[in-house]
Amino acid sequence: MNEDIAPVQFIKVTKENVLAFLGEARQRVVIAKAGYFVDEIESLLSLAKANVRCEVYVDTNEKSIRYGFGELAALELINSNLELLNVQSANYIRMAIVIVDDAVMVYSPVALSWEEVPKQIDFPNGLIGCKELADSLLRQIEGEPIQIKIEGLNIAVQTCPVIQKTPEEIQREITSTIDTLKENPPVDPAELRKTTFYRHRFKLLKMTIHGVRITNKSISLRPFNSLFPKTNLRLKSSWNVLIREDVESLVTINEFQEIVKILADECTLDAKRYGVMIETKHKKILEKSINCAVDCLKNCLGKTATPVADTTPKDATGANQDSAQPSEKAIKLKANSLASLLNESRTALIDHLFSQGKEEKDCWKILFENDQTLYRQLQEKKISEDEAVKQAVETFVDHRLNFPKAQKMIDLIHVEFDYYDISDELLAKEDFVEIVERFDIEVRDYQEGRVIKK
Repeated sequence: MNEDIAPVQFIKVTKENVLAFLGEARQRVVIAKAGYFVDEIESLLSLAKANVRCEVYVDTNEKSIRYGFGELAALELINSNLELLNVQSANYIRMAIVIVDDAVMVYSPVALSWEEVPKQIDFPNGLIGCKELADSLLRQIEGEPIQIKIEGLNIAVQTCPVIQKTPEEIQREITSTIDTLKENPPVDPAELRKTTFYRHRFKLLKMTIHGVRITNKSISLRPFNSLFPKTNLRLKSSWNVLIREDVESLVTINEFQEIVKILADECTLDAKRYGVMIETKHKKILEKSINCAVDCLKNCLGKTATPVADTTPKDATGANQDSAQPSEKAIKLKANSLASLLNESRTALIDHLFSQGKEEKDCWKILFENDQTLYRQLQEKKISEDEAVKQAVETFVDHRLNFPKAQKMIDLIHVEFDYYDISDELLAKEDFVEIVERFDIEVRDYQEGRVIKK
């Protein structure tokens, strides 16, 4: 019994069919799909390395991945092999076309984010054609204008030429999509059930600055005074490590707090009693900018020399170029550093205790208790009395009185970023809705999709 031979035939297309079809390639593969899966790209790479020319058309819109037409990992694999796969990009590819040598397969892929691969197909979801159809489609994909005339059809058919892009444009589009998907990763469609879902475009931000409240701290001198029984009880029993004038001279901290406010204001919206709102895509930008300012502040506070040269770039007239970032300007506004102030205070304390310790020779044995080697050197006259007593006092100040260290205080400085979702309850509050409407923003992106199965 003879069968009719037709240029095309309806077929049922599955992922396995597509991979098997690709496996038949000997000369060329031209494929256009909304998205790809890793095994498909790996199959194409194997063919390309076996001298089969591959031309891959990919949809660079992030929705092609979010809708479940492909995987992010496959897109990254494409991005790493642009030349080998002769990649072209396009927006809104929804009809999958696969040309293998002289045959072509056309089918409708499944959007896995809202539908499952059917176990049974009662109506064909694709077609397969021979050389005539494959050549015609290939010529059109490559940009050749073709006219078709269908007898009895009196409507105007709108052609849709395939736009060819430069490799630079393609890589820029793919890289941008990959970055966006990494920032807000797509959910595995296999773990979802159909529903309406949303993604937070804005979050509430609570930003806390730690370690910048440096006060006029004092330490007790009683452990030192107790070494000397003859010490007058009216003798000063504490030492102000930093006085009010010292704290006020640390203008860098005030400038830092102002810079943090400027940076935060640029990236956030004032939500009144609810705090501030920040767009999700601006989170990393804000954190990077403020952490840069923190590093500059720490660098300023840790410097032992107070004068800082003006390193602002000059223009042709010799005037300053206003190109410095706020965090860079903080360095130039420094008057005193924490390290230099503590160093001056420590030196003054050592000098104060030295004069008392030198006079009380009967108590030297107790003073040198923590450094017997130094005491023997003193007894053997290998070191002068002044030098020995001074070293002993320094050791006592650092280890018994625990004189504060600048670096330890500086290391405590950091900024915490806590983000909170904008809840349904919050969106039901009239005053919060008024804030959102005033800024004319959408705090959520709503989409039809699927959620994780329970």
